[in-house]
Amino acid sequence: MTLRTTAIIAGVLGLLMLIAGLVGNGVRPDPEVVTKALVTTPVVVVGPEVIALQGLDQIAVNAKGDIEAHTARAADAASWLKRHSATYVTGYAGWDSLATRTESRVGPPSPSPSPSPSPSVSPAASPSTAPSPAPTASATAQPGDAKASADYGSTDDWRSSWRGVNRVSLAAGAVAPGEVLVVYTADGSNLGSVEFSAVRQANDGWINPLIWIGGVLALLGAVAALSGLIDTRPVQERAESWLRGRSKIGGEKSVRPGSRRERRLAGSSLPDVVLDERETPRPTDGPIVVNESDVDASTEPTTDEGGIS
Repeated sequence: MTLRTTAIIAGVLGLLMLIAGLVGNGVRPDPEVVTKALVTTPVVVVGPEVIALQGLDQIAVNAKGDIEAHTARAADAASWLKRHSATYVTGYAGWDSLATRTESRVGPPSPSPSPSPSPSVSPAASPSTAPSPAPTASATAQPGDAKASADYGSTDDWRSSWRGVNRVSLAAGAVAPGEVLVVYTADGSNLGSVEFSAVRQANDGWINPLIWIGGVLALLGAVAALSGLIDTRPVQERAESWLRGRSKIGGEKSVRPGSRRERRLAGSSLPDVVLDERETPRPTDGPIVVNESDVDASTEPTTDEGGIS
C-alpha cells in the first residue's frame, strides 16, 4: 500500500468523521432550558425533593395580580394546605413538561345572614316641635375601591417570603434545604403557570474534536487524490533543475581557491590512513615481559680474567 493510498483512505474516514460531527452539532441541545406547566388552582406547592434537583436554577410563577411566595417546614406546610386547593409540582416529566398533581379541598360553607325583623310602622306620626337633626352623609362602599384579598389564615408558619405583581421569581438556592415552597395569589384567583429554569448537562464534548480531526484528515485525503489525478512530474523537474542551478551558482561564488571544499568538489578524496597492525599496545599495569629474541647479543655480559667487565 503506497503512501498516497493510505492518505486517501484516511481522507475518506475523516470525511465521515466530519459529517458525524456536523450532524451532532446541529442537534446539540441548548444548555439552558425553561419548562412550563399550566396551573388551575390558587396555590402551587414545590416540595424540597424537587427544589434539590440537579441543575435547577430558577422557579417562577405567573398570574394576574399580586402573588406571594413563602417557605415553611414540611409539617407546617401540610397543616396549612389541608384547607386549600393546590397544585403540586412533583418533578420533570421531560425537558419540555413538568409533572403535576392537583388536590382540591372543599371549605366549610359560609354562614348565611339571618333575616332582620322589619321595623314596625306607626299608623300616625305624632307632631314634634323639636328641630330635626341635620342630615349626615353616609359613605357607601363602591366596587373596586379596595383590592379584594383572600383569607389564607395565619402567616406564622412562613420562614421566608417573596412578593410580586403578575410574576414572582426566586432562585432555587434561596430556599433552605428541607423547606417547602408555597405560592398563591393574594385575591384567591387561580394562578396562570409555573416555570422551571434549569441548566442541562449535555454530553457534547466529543463534537468539536471530531469536527477538527475529521476536517484535517479530509483535507489530507483531498490533496492526495488531486495529486494522483494531476501529473506533477514537469513541475518537479523544473523545481529540481532550478534547485541545481541555485546550488551551482551559490557553490561557485562561495568556494575559495585551494580550500578543502574546492578539492572535494573537484573529486579529490582524503588520503587513506594506514594503521600498523603489528604495533602492540604498551601495558599499563603488571610486569614488563621482554622476549629473548629481541635482546641484542652485543649487550650480553662478557667475562675477562674471571671477572665481569
